[in-house]
Amino acid sequence: MRRCVVISSWERIIELVVDQAKTMAMVARNFNIPASTVRSIANTFIQANRISQLPRGGSRISRVQQSHLDWLIENMDEFAGRLFELLTNQLNEHFQIQPPLSQRTVDRAIDKLTAYTLKLMRADAERYNEPEHIESRRQ
Repeated sequence: MRRCVVISSWERIIELVVDQAKTMAMVARNFNIPASTVRSIANTFIQANRISQLPRGGSRISRVQQSHLDWLIENMDEFAGRLFELLTNQLNEHFQIQPPLSQRTVDRAIDKLTAYTLKLMRADAERYNEPEHIESRRQ
């Protein structure tokens, strides 16, 4: 089970280790946490001058801006029936987005922020409706 050290404890740990020059082992015993945790808190403060923890995980900020959505809405009819990859490439080229937006990112933006629903299209065989082909599907 992962134990968290609250921010107020971080401040107190930094005060004891940095300002009052207590040993990291002594501070760790006082707070009943591993010495490595105290060491990482103190090193973070010394190196980055930061008390708070960094957020865990990847970026949660959407890279798709409102101008991108407006362009997508304006050009959606032009891309009807074409590959979604083409739409994503055109968007990246038009706005010169670096690194380019992935197809999944654009798909999520269209799903969540616009009123469009994309339909999955599959290519049908040329002889799909021929009597022999229909009979073979029934068997």
